[in-house]
Amino acid sequence: RANEMKSKHGATPYQDFRRLLENKDVDAIVTATPEHWRALICIHACQAGKDVYAEKPLTVYIGEGRALVKAVRKYKRVFQVGSQQRSR
Repeated sequence: RANEMKSKHGATPYQDFRRLLENKDVDAIVTATPEHWRALICIHACQAGKDVYAEKPLTVYIGEGRALVKAVRKYKRVFQVGSQQRSR
């Protein structure tokens, strides 16, 4: 599927999100990964200086949410959480 999107949109597929975060041309990310990965990916994105849009539900545990809020504030990032393709 990644190669299909690459052909259609000229996007670069990444198998490892850390390679994406190293890309200086990327200002923001959208993540719709499973909940048990999402908080860590969002925290790493903030540390890498990226703004973030994350799908709901954001985290599995309250502590993950608190750590994420702390990272957003520390690195002064724009962060939004919501649902894609669910509203009409």
